[in-house]
Amino acid sequence: MASHYNFEKKLCFFFVFIFSYHFAQVGTETAKIDSLQKKEFERLQEIGDFKGIVLQEQKLIKKSEELHYTKGVITGYLNIASSLVVLNRNKESLQFLEIADRKLEGYHDPLLNTRLNIVYAKNYFALGLYKQSKDALKKAERISHVITDREEKKKRLYLIYTWKRKNFSKMNMPDSIFKMERKSLMLSPDPELYAEIAARNLNNKRTDSAEYYLGKALALCRKCPVRQKAIVLETYGKLYIEKKEYEKALEYFFESLKISQKGGFTNVTRDTYKLIFETYKMMSNTEKENEYLKKYTFLNDSLNAVDKSVLMIPIEKLLKEHAQAEKRSKRNLYYMIIGIILICMAAILIILTIYKRKQEQKDILIVQKEAETDILKKKLDDTLENVMQLAINRDPLFITKFKETYSEFYHNLTRQYPDLTSNDLKFCAFVKLNFSNKEIADYGNMSIRTVESKKYRLRKKMNLPSDIDFNGWIASLS
Repeated sequence: MASHYNFEKKLCFFFVFIFSYHFAQVGTETAKIDSLQKKEFERLQEIGDFKGIVLQEQKLIKKSEELHYTKGVITGYLNIASSLVVLNRNKESLQFLEIADRKLEGYHDPLLNTRLNIVYAKNYFALGLYKQSKDALKKAERISHVITDREEKKKRLYLIYTWKRKNFSKMNMPDSIFKMERKSLMLSPDPELYAEIAARNLNNKRTDSAEYYLGKALALCRKCPVRQKAIVLETYGKLYIEKKEYEKALEYFFESLKISQKGGFTNVTRDTYKLIFETYKMMSNTEKENEYLKKYTFLNDSLNAVDKSVLMIPIEKLLKEHAQAEKRSKRNLYYMIIGIILICMAAILIILTIYKRKQEQKDILIVQKEAETDILKKKLDDTLENVMQLAINRDPLFITKFKETYSEFYHNLTRQYPDLTSNDLKFCAFVKLNFSNKEIADYGNMSIRTVESKKYRLRKKMNLPSDIDFNGWIASLS
């Protein structure tokens, strides 16, 4: 009897030992995953090795799934999505965010939820959806207040204030920008913030203040992500443009360009190309100006094409969120109806309530549609005004911007009349913008007689009947 008892005791001890060893092993593995997803991720981010981040996180996601470690899986998808934003690969970034979003359902972690909404906000900002970006940041800030780790909370709040500042800048809300700047400076300023403040001082012709803040930015750049260093160097170039030291400005621009090209920061590269060709223009170096204008135009067109294809993804997400909200609303309505029936059998009252709610929803939708229409009209007016101003200023970017704004007209015109020269196309663009003969003469650097002759030659070139008004025909071509 005693020997049987001792055997059971030993067997129980053996199983306790096995389970304890297993959980200790799992604990060690998850701690290693946490360390890599934090420290190694930050190290790779600082040196701009985003490919390394993606490869690392793919392995860690697989390992986390084997261990059933949900936090590791979600963090992996968020790290990949965050890296893809920097590389302007918003489509893939949003797809990984969708996966992380689904896995976060039912998993309460305020830090991961805060990160999720910050990365959504970055994507929306990159796509020009500033209201959606602002809403995502508002949600992130609300969730961040329950993060228990003080350092992580501080870090996430700084990111939230940074991207709020960027949104307010695009939305032309200076008071809100200054408010976010103050909040950021109270936490822990980074080089990009000082570079932004310096750029604002440059715009206001305060070069001494700009140089002061750039000095602060450069001092912090010794241990900052390479993307921020590229931005600081680019801003230094702008400072020397203001000082009219163009050769010095180009040195900084090319140093910034080298970093942005190596890191794959295409938005920064595009902006630097623009600054370089504008600098060469100031130096009257036409050959170099045209070389970098072409590079800027090509990269800008490529990025615009990518942006258009990606825009559907956030829209689909918004529609999905709307459908889920409708589903929740209907479920709540169903419970309410049952409660009302059980209490007072007021069927008529329920029908009236439902009808009224649906009417209110229709009214809200109508108001929203009208507001969206007004916003679109304003954007169109602003774009048209910008194109016309480029024409008036004889800016070399005029035809590029016109092509973006009237892409269908431009495509149809060149398809129907492939023999048209660049000067012919530019002349047709002036007519499309409804400029008078005198205005075309002024902006095209020609006489009014030349304008009339040009219209006559184009009419013959296009084989237009004599009874068709040339201006009216151009205006009607979509």
